Amino acid sequence: MIRARFNFNPRKVAQDIDEVVIIVQQKVAMQLLEGIVNMNPVRSGRSRGNWQVTIGQAASGELGGDKGPWPSAQEVINNGSAVVSSVTTLGAIYLTNNVPYITELEKGTSTQAPQGMVQVTLDRIGAQFN
Repeated sequence: MIRARFNFNPRKVAQDIDEVVIIVQQKVAMQLLEGIVNMNPVRSGRSRGNWQVTIGQAASGELGGDKGPWPSAQEVINNGSAVVSSVTTLGAIYLTNNVPYITELEKGTSTQAPQGMVQVTLDRIGAQFN
């Protein structure tokens, strides 16, 4: 006779799954942020410098107002990375830009990003999961 014992701890499995999901969420959030920031057209740096990463609710307001100075692309990515790496529980990570013309840039009004930047980045990252 063969007997096998299987010890299954559902709480531990659920905790492990949550940890993996958080890691994937962090990686995807950073890929999105880096892709969007690097594709963001730049004239003054206002729109590129206004990508804000928050947890739980979207950011309100602008960084630097309409006169600046605005964070560089690397500063935006570094600031976002600090927020993303602080995530310890499942929840929403928001990437927000509140400059008044960001929707127009996403529609492709700039020759620097004629297809926009957000949807292009979402599509590229989404293709990794297909």
